[in-house]
Amino acid sequence: MLPTLKSGQDVLVWCWFLNPKAGDIVVVNKTGRDIVKRISKINDRYILIIGDNSKESTDSRNFGWIKKSEIIGKVIWY
Repeated sequence: MLPTLKSGQDVLVWCWFLNPKAGDIVVVNKTGRDIVKRISKINDRYILIIGDNSKESTDSRNFGWIKKSEIIGKVIWY
C-alpha cells in the first residue's frame, strides 16, 4: 500500500483525543521522535500501530504494542 502521507507533509493533530479506534491515523512519540502511524489493533490499554508503506515503515512490528497514553493526538487533516 502506498503511504497516505509524505515525509515532511504538514498535518493537523487533535490532542484531546479520548477514544482511539482501528483505522485512526495518530501521532505517537517513539524512539525519541514523533511518528505518524495508523492504528491496526487496540485493546484496553495498548495499541498496535502500522505504517501504510509496510516495506519501509518502522512501526509496531519493530517495537511491539504501545500504551494508549503514548498517543499525542489524532491526525484530523492532511
